Amino acid sequence: MERLPLFPLRVVLIPHNTLPLHVFEERYRLMIGRCLDEKSPFGVVLIRSGAEVGGPAEPFDVGAVARISRVQRLPDGRMNLLVFGARRFRIHALDTSEPYLIGDVELLDTIGAAAPETPDAARQVAERFAEHFRLTMAVSDQWVRDLDLPSDADILADFVAGHIDVDAETKQELLETLSVPDRLRRELDLLDGCIDALAERWEERQRRKFAGGVLN
Repeated sequence: MERLPLFPLRVVLIPHNTLPLHVFEERYRLMIGRCLDEKSPFGVVLIRSGAEVGGPAEPFDVGAVARISRVQRLPDGRMNLLVFGARRFRIHALDTSEPYLIGDVELLDTIGAAAPETPDAARQVAERFAEHFRLTMAVSDQWVRDLDLPSDADILADFVAGHIDVDAETKQELLETLSVPDRLRRELDLLDGCIDALAERWEERQRRKFAGGVLN
């Protein structure tokens, strides 16, 4: 069991992804200042109920360790951070003796990366995500030649979880899915839905373009 200061947010930090943070509340400026002084990480957790700013918040049990990779200190004490998601953790107890939450947490390992079905699931997810990415670029009039995706199935599953356009609760579901093949299978379903929606947007843009409409 480890003790970890916690930053409850309305967004989910997925391992192997980055997250920009703007720190302005005094309690979190104190927390981050201590983390920087001690060169220690903190935990990012999705808020289950309560307020992101001001009041107390109840977090989901599973979060991700955040390691600070870049910090910009502003003149009034606020900070801009870029953090990198490391391992998953599960909260077993909360300590409210500080202005910010501290959790007694268990670090979690993923499972199933070497399962026989994992390589094929990873290949399908990589193919579908590449299609998703190309459509995302196309509907905003952008173009990309190549997409360099992770070759490791576990890292690929987390990369996709961090970049797919779904709500925070769905990202939390992916965060909590420790089985790599299960996470990949869930992502295939999500990608199919996202691709269908993006394809409809692309087709509508093309119809309006050839009809002389204004695109936005």
